Amino acid sequence: MTLFVRRAGALILVAEACYLLLMELALAVFMVDTSHIDHTDTGGYGGLGGVLLLAAEGLTVLLLLWAAAVLEIASFANKGPSWARATGFGLVALTQVLGTWAATSNALTQDAGPDVVVNAVMVLFALTAGVACLLGLHGAARKPPVAT
Repeated sequence: MTLFVRRAGALILVAEACYLLLMELALAVFMVDTSHIDHTDTGGYGGLGGVLLLAAEGLTVLLLLWAAAVLEIASFANKGPSWARATGFGLVALTQVLGTWAATSNALTQDAGPDVVVNAVMVLFALTAGVACLLGLHGAARKPPVAT
């Protein structure tokens, strides 16, 4: 069961990273700048706030991919100090908790329909990835996962 949860969690984390990258690409390509119509500041990611947002998204993607690699690749799990692995898994587990909270609150405000089903699947995936991160967090303090 533990091996299944670790592998499922790694797959979900990679899917989340791909989703973030795909959404960022879609926003960059398909977002129309209407600042000249709205008479506001220029749109897009200008300024310090935009740079910080892109940096946070980039770090999140790297952290998700790192956690997936540590969960799936046994030889990669031994790299780095245990405090760094514990911190990384803690941060990824925190993002999964926040994702679970956001999807649950979104599902509770919706009427019954496809959005509730999508949010329920998101909650299931975030919980699975969160449990996998907790297993990785537990393993970061002890020993690396068993090689498969």
